[in-house]
Amino acid sequence: MAPTPTAKNLLDVESLSVVSITNDPDQSGYVGVKTPGGNAEGFEGGALRPGGMPVLTSKDNIGLLFHGAQVAAAKELVVIPWSFKVFYGIISDCFPLFGYRRRPYMLIGWTLCIVMLLVMAIMPIGKPYYTVASDRDIDTADYTAEIEARINYDAPSEGAKYVIIMFMCAFGYVLSDVCADSIVCELAQQEPEAKRGKTQSAIYTVRTVLVIFGELLTGFCFNGEGYGGDFNFSLSFPELMIIMTILVLPVLPITWFFIKEEKKPRADFRNYINVFWDLLCKRVVFQVVAYNFFAGILSGISYTASSPVQSYMVDVTPINSTLNDVLGHVCFMIGIMVTSKYGLHWNWRLMIVATGIVVIIVDCSVALITVWDVFRSQWFWLGPPIAVNIPSGVAWIISLFVTVELAGVGNEGAVYGLMTTVGNLATPFATTLTLLIDGPFNITNARVQSDDHSVRMDITYTIIISYVATVLSWFLLFLLPKQKKDTQELARTGGSSKILGGITVFYLVFALCWSIMVNTLAIFDSTSCLLIAGGTGC
Repeated sequence: MAPTPTAKNLLDVESLSVVSITNDPDQSGYVGVKTPGGNAEGFEGGALRPGGMPVLTSKDNIGLLFHGAQVAAAKELVVIPWSFKVFYGIISDCFPLFGYRRRPYMLIGWTLCIVMLLVMAIMPIGKPYYTVASDRDIDTADYTAEIEARINYDAPSEGAKYVIIMFMCAFGYVLSDVCADSIVCELAQQEPEAKRGKTQSAIYTVRTVLVIFGELLTGFCFNGEGYGGDFNFSLSFPELMIIMTILVLPVLPITWFFIKEEKKPRADFRNYINVFWDLLCKRVVFQVVAYNFFAGILSGISYTASSPVQSYMVDVTPINSTLNDVLGHVCFMIGIMVTSKYGLHWNWRLMIVATGIVVIIVDCSVALITVWDVFRSQWFWLGPPIAVNIPSGVAWIISLFVTVELAGVGNEGAVYGLMTTVGNLATPFATTLTLLIDGPFNITNARVQSDDHSVRMDITYTIIISYVATVLSWFLLFLLPKQKKDTQELARTGGSSKILGGITVFYLVFALCWSIMVNTLAIFDSTSCLLIAGGTGC
């Protein structure tokens, strides 16, 4: 099957919106941290905090609709800052600038992002590896002295100068993201119970629209011969950076003038950390953390043959792959909107299983039919998984609804960052497990090109293992509350455990160190081949 935005991993929680539940109902030492859940009965329609149903198109909130601007950066460099979101959140919560906890940090983040984009726009990019585009189609064994002379073997090292710049760009974007999503969560808490979830759905719908725009931009404007495509035109990298700068610039005034935020006093840091620790010891929190992390690992296990099958058995062209991604995100967005309109009270556990079954049936069928040469076609490989993104979108947004029910007041950024990071930290483990599981099958590009019975059997085994892992993740659903009221009830009556809270901190710290290590190893040529770094072995 074709790679789709979320066809495999329904626990992609890069942009969760979550805050906290606290232990102390008095909290006299830190007045900014309190549990709205305890007062939910007093707010209109069962809302978790006062303020009324938010209107996203109002002057106070419309700035959030422009939050989807993305930064073009190398994968490893973008991932590293996401591992530190909890720390960005703590800084934002505890140290307001001029009395504001969110907007100044958002401005700092976007300004840093813009400066780094401008730097990359004016930097010379150097010559490409293939100075003559047609050389990329020639087998290395057939290189002549003339071809070798014109190949720029120093091209890979040219990328080193972008490392720090891209890292800082990603740092700025993630800082803005943490603060913006904290505001989104505050707005979601103002919704009455019957409508709670509509704000999140609207925000992620807009984000998906902008993701689609970014895919169209890079897919069609970077499909020239210089990038291995078929078009006779393409943008250069500096031109893309200029376009991105122009797109991001309006976010600065929008952030300041179109997002409402009240001034807050500086938090007592010592008491803040104590409250944060008490939060981690709450059963409802460490259960949701455990579910997101361990189910994320299991559902994130894929099979390494997907890309070679697409390239050698199906011959999918780059432009069609781009169209697949775009249409997949359109269907994903439809799933979010359907849930917003009809599914706010669906049972979260049942919907994750139901949508997962649909995904497995369609994806697995397409993959096996293609691998065993029953029918091979670009559009058969790409088409059915596109529609699968509708149930994927349903499951994904449902997995986010629980986080708002955990929300408190005062440490939104930290706990939001914590829960978001949990999902991100599961990915390196899933990648490593995928490579360890698939390694003994030795599915190389050469074997896939041979397309014999043995490689088909090996690919089939890895596909089955992948989806068995997804099914196993469903056995952890008992950790996830069924619905909003169940979450609130567990928060009130579930109690706490310092032992389990400590265990939670231990495996999250270990996962954070692991994530930093594997993403750092992936940057350098000498270590990127390691299994733990996402390579196939050195």
